[in-house]
Formats: sequence, structure tokens, C-alpha cells
Amino acid sequence: MEEHWDGLLMVLIAGIVFFISYRSFRTWVRKPLTLRSRLGFQMNEVILDHPAVHLLERAGYEVVSDKLKVPLTFKVNDSLLHSRMFIDYIVQRDGELYLVRMARERSGIEWTGSGIRKELLPYLLLYPECAGVLYVDADHGEIKEITLTTDDDE
Repeated sequence: MEEHWDGLLMVLIAGIVFFISYRSFRTWVRKPLTLRSRLGFQMNEVILDHPAVHLLERAGYEVVSDKLKVPLTFKVNDSLLHSRMFIDYIVQRDGELYLVRMARERSGIEWTGSGIRKELLPYLLLYPECAGVLYVDADHGEIKEITLTTDDDE
């Protein structure tokens, strides 16, 4: 009779170990990738007066940097290709940093998953330590907060 309990105890321990391993692996796989977290911000502390600054401040954000140019270099085979991205502002609220992208009349965003991916995903991947991207339309007084998430976060 004692052998029966030993076997049952071994199966129970194996099940617990398997369950914990499975949950740990699932959590590890679903963790967001940190592609470029070693990049730091070169803050531009001179903040020019703009309606967007006032809109952000009224919404509870503190503007900590004005427009930044982020130089990018890509190596394709043996050639170096240069480009840049622009961040309109960096703001802070509740200890979290947000990148700000201003709405532009000539280049709007299509508010679909693929439209947001095309226009804003590079910002989210370039600085994953940021809480998200704020899309600010100063003309209409709108601020949209965009974060990269999974369906499981809902």
C-alpha cells in the first residue's frame, strides 16, 4: 500500500514541476523584445512655445525635451546607408516617458493596425523603455496614447 502512495506522490511532484516549467516558458516567450534599449536620449532642453506643449501640459504631461533627430545607419552588404527619424517631443507623466509624434496635414495616419504599425512601430521598437507614443493633433486638441501590447493584456 505504501508503494502506491510513493508512486502517486511522484506523479504529483512531476505534474507540479511540469506546470511551473510550462508557465515560466510561456511567460518568457511572451515577454516583449528589447531591441535597442541601450540607446539613450540626447535631451533637447530648450522647449519652444507651441500649442501642442500647452495641450500636453493641460493633459498632465511634463514636456522634458523638444524636437530630436535620431540618426540611423544601416549596413547593407558592404554599404552604409544613412537615414534619420524625428521625435517631436519627449514627455513624462507618473515617472513614465512617452515619445510624441505630431499630426501633420500632409501625412496622416491610417487608424488601422497596419497603419499604426507602419507609422509608429519604429518608435516603439527603437526606445522600448518608453511607455508609449503620444500622437498629438494640436489643431483638434486630441492626444492619442499608443502602446504595444498583446491580446492577453486585456
